Amino acid sequence: MERRAFIKTGALIGAGLLADPWDRLIAQDIRGAAQSGIVKTSSGPVRGIVFDRVHSFFGIPYGATTAGDARFMAPSKPQPWTSVRECTEYGPRSPQAPSGLISEVAAVDRREASGEDCLRINVFTPALGGGRRPVMVWLHGGGYSQASGSFIIYNGANLARRRDVVVVTLNHRLNLFGYLYLGEIGGEQYADSGNAGMLDIVQALQWVHDNIAALGGDPGNVTIFGQSGGGGKACTLMGMPAARGCSTRPSRRADRIPPACPAPAPRAWRRRFSSV
Repeated sequence: MERRAFIKTGALIGAGLLADPWDRLIAQDIRGAAQSGIVKTSSGPVRGIVFDRVHSFFGIPYGATTAGDARFMAPSKPQPWTSVRECTEYGPRSPQAPSGLISEVAAVDRREASGEDCLRINVFTPALGGGRRPVMVWLHGGGYSQASGSFIIYNGANLARRRDVVVVTLNHRLNLFGYLYLGEIGGEQYADSGNAGMLDIVQALQWVHDNIAALGGDPGNVTIFGQSGGGGKACTLMGMPAARGCSTRPSRRADRIPPACPAPAPRAWRRRFSSV
C-alpha cells in the first residue's frame, strides 16, 4: 500500500474509533435521524434533523449564487422560497484547487460538491424558539484559498449539546473568487472583488442576526472565532465598518506566524502593515 493510501486509511479508522455517534452519522448517512421542526427564516421556511438532542440545519442559503454576472461582486440576498426547504445536506463549498492530504484527513474523506452557489450556512442548536442561548460562529481555516465550514471536525453538534450554545459554520468564496482585486483593470464595478469573501461573511453574520432567535440563539450574544485563516478573518472583521455590530465577542485560535518562518518574514509583514 502506498504511503498516501496508508495514512489516509489509518486516519479513517482512527476517526471511526474516536468520533462520537453524531460524527459517524454525518460521515455515513442522516436518513435515520428524525425531522426537526420547521423554522421560518427571512428567506423562507426550513427543516433540518434532530439527532442526540441537537437540531441541525445544513446548507441554508444566506446569499444568492455568485456565478455569472454575480462573480467577483458583493453578495446579494438569496431568492426567497415559500415551500419548506429540507436542509439535511451540506451545501457546496467554494471552487478550489485539489486539497492536500491534511485536508483529506480533516474532512474524513467526505467530499461535498463545489460550486459558485456556495453561500450556505449550517446551524447546530439544542432547541428551537426563544432560548436566547449564546451563539458561536466558526470561521474555517485554509489560508483563504481552501477548505469549507462543512468538514466533520467542524461539526458543531457536540459543542451545542455539551455547552448549551448555538453553533454556526458557513461556506464563503475563497481564493480568486473571494479575494482577487480586479478594480484596476475592470473598473468601479469590481471595487468589491478583493474583499468579496469577507463581504460574504458579513452577510452571513447579518443572516445570523436576523434569524438566530428562531433557532434558539441570542442575536445580542454572538462570538466569532476561527482557526488559522479563520482567525485572520475574525480579526479582519473587527476592522470592517460593514461588520460593525455583527459580533459582541470576536475571538481567534492559532492565528499566528509559525515559529518555522524565517526571521525576515515577520519583519516584512510588519513593514507592509505599518502604514495601514
